[in-house]
Amino acid sequence: MKQTKTFSRLPAIFSASLLAMPAAHAVDVDVSGFIRQEMAYSISNDQNPMNRGSAVVTGTLPNSTGGPDFVKQDFDYDNDWNMMATRAEVNVSIGISENVKAFVKVRGFYSADVFNDVSIESGAKDVNQFKVDHHGQCASIFEVCDDDFMIDLASAYVDYSEGNLWVRAGIQQIAWGEAIFFRVMDVPNGLDLRRHTFLDLASEEYADERIASPAIRISYNLNSQWEIETFAQMFQPSVLPQTGTAYSVINSPFTVRNDIGFDKVDNKINAGVRLVGQLGDLGLQFMATSRHNPDPIFKWQAGAQTALDPSFAGLGYGDFSSQPFRATAADGAISAPGTGTLGGVDWMTVAHLAGVDGVEAVNVLAREFDFIGGFLAGELGLPGPDYATSIADGRLVLDAFSSAIGDMEASIVPIYASENVFGFGANYIFYSEPDSWLDQLVVRFEMTYTPDKKFTNNFSRDFIEEDEWVTGLVLEKYRRFSDDFPATFLVFQWMHKSESDLSGRHLRFLGGDASKAPSGGEESGGWDAVSFAVQQALPGLIWRLDMNVLYDLNGSYLIQPGVRYKPNRRWTIEGFASFLDSKDNAGALQPLAWADEVTMRLTYQF
Repeated sequence: MKQTKTFSRLPAIFSASLLAMPAAHAVDVDVSGFIRQEMAYSISNDQNPMNRGSAVVTGTLPNSTGGPDFVKQDFDYDNDWNMMATRAEVNVSIGISENVKAFVKVRGFYSADVFNDVSIESGAKDVNQFKVDHHGQCASIFEVCDDDFMIDLASAYVDYSEGNLWVRAGIQQIAWGEAIFFRVMDVPNGLDLRRHTFLDLASEEYADERIASPAIRISYNLNSQWEIETFAQMFQPSVLPQTGTAYSVINSPFTVRNDIGFDKVDNKINAGVRLVGQLGDLGLQFMATSRHNPDPIFKWQAGAQTALDPSFAGLGYGDFSSQPFRATAADGAISAPGTGTLGGVDWMTVAHLAGVDGVEAVNVLAREFDFIGGFLAGELGLPGPDYATSIADGRLVLDAFSSAIGDMEASIVPIYASENVFGFGANYIFYSEPDSWLDQLVVRFEMTYTPDKKFTNNFSRDFIEEDEWVTGLVLEKYRRFSDDFPATFLVFQWMHKSESDLSGRHLRFLGGDASKAPSGGEESGGWDAVSFAVQQALPGLIWRLDMNVLYDLNGSYLIQPGVRYKPNRRWTIEGFASFLDSKDNAGALQPLAWADEVTMRLTYQF
């Protein structure tokens, strides 16, 4: 229930606006919000392979160097719950004058420690779910966080309108384009995936994930049919699920050095312009954005484990601490002992799961770190620059290191590359015979072009640079199938990307496993996926049925049926299931294919 109050003063953030107002002017404030319990119960026997010391491989692993086989401990702790969280949001809408309005959203999220990870079982540390080292500890300067909670200003902006001019200044999301699963022209903001990754209701269109930051956004109506819009916004990187958490997509022996990566782009500004208009019944939009890509590119970082420098000094290849690997059993390690990558089979399996060419990543290490290059040439007789040319060579290298130092961890640094994105969109509404499929069918088309886009290149400091085209087609329609039921909302979408998949992994490194090199995807003409969504309200509008489907033509899918029960305006109960699968590591959803679950959300609104 909304509460309306009248104040003579506002908080300091809006005091400048008040100074320009007559003293007697009333300020209307509407306060609303909700508190929600969110629970995700695992209905799969699989565990996240990126956690528990790369537990995708356990047991006895063959050693290709001729030494004794490796024995990798099983850290596969059962987890019945992927998430048990309490969320609260308070929204404050402020009517300052006829031309000036403001909005503030404060969000709190607490996630209970229901997820068992090797770090907890070993007594090393609590699982860190929210601290990311972007601004001190947290993702934003407007966020307070700890291991298991975050409180942030999700929005805090002032709107000003006068004639053809509209201005919004403050903390905000900028949502361009329309998508359920796919983002084509929606390029201004990155995503915060710490809470429930991509597995919230798909029909909510990234509303909770799109990460806000301070911006100024200006729109001006050139005439009755054309509008120009521009923005300038403080750069804010996407935030991946933290290593060691339920939905992590980074292998747990890796430490992501967000502090190093973010420091290079702190206080950078993204900017863009968009022209939107009508030519008769045809809607058009044109967009250009200059930005730092919020989605990270990763490169190796020196491990700095000096404890083993004396042990390897006699080889003459330089300091052991100058290369990325660290032994978890030695001083200076971050991970718990025994939880690192152990041997070539383990490395090849998890590298290819992450969209990395396990063999070429070894070559990158040898070319860019003198210690490893010297070790491979001098100790293993593998001359450069292509030190390893096969899965067998790659396994030999990793087995030799594991024989010498045991299981290993490493650090990687996220890089946020600058790029320019150009876009075009069109929409058209068809009209035909009433109640026919073509009547009031909405068709939308979006396309973007990014020249010299940069991609992760097996953690090398030399990134892949290629032009990327992204296109999307959307069909939307309300269709009444029966006079006894409200109209059904139907959406069909298709997406094509020329160089990468849904999560931004370059196609050339997809499809490998422990015994097979990546098969790639560029030869097939890029990456394609389709999605379908349907919403059906039942008579009385108390119940609603949902179905969302995403199918990646590389062989992975997400099926998400759901139901919502809203007996009154205060209470809502929602339940939905997420079923995922992928035929192999070429599928875009393979990193989350383990995550079959049922989610329940109980919400009280005020």
